[in-house]
Amino acid sequence: MLETSEERVKLLKAGIPGKTIEKLYVVYNNFTVVTKPVLIEVNA
Repeated sequence: MLETSEERVKLLKAGIPGKTIEKLYVVYNNFTVVTKPVLIEVNA
């Protein structure tokens, strides 16, 4: 699931947030996250 960028773009256009798509990508492709990345969001 979500193997191609076209599939992910369809989900974005359907209104699903990018972070949710990333989580789904990790879960459905059986990836293991070993550490949480340090992410900084700037609310401008």
